[in-house]
Amino acid sequence: MAYRNTLQIIGDILEVVHEHGMEGANASRLLTKANLSYKTYQGFIGRLLHSGLIKVVQIYSENKAYVLTEKGMSYLSKYEEFESVLSTLGLFTS
Repeated sequence: MAYRNTLQIIGDILEVVHEHGMEGANASRLLTKANLSYKTYQGFIGRLLHSGLIKVVQIYSENKAYVLTEKGMSYLSKYEEFESVLSTLGLFTS
């Protein structure tokens, strides 16, 4: 079983948020699609919010969701490029 490192988990979370666009990804979607435990989710969401990579939006008047900021889009783009280079070199398998 391969474990993910911090960068891979952040990349997975940002990818899920990006997939949901301006509608945002709620906690359930993130837990499921990024394959996170609730404890891991809590730790990373706080870090991503604090760093300005994602922001909270209100959906349906009471539920919150997360969307990427410009900084988050830039990070995700650079991460995907880095991941591609590592994959080409045979140093990364998804």
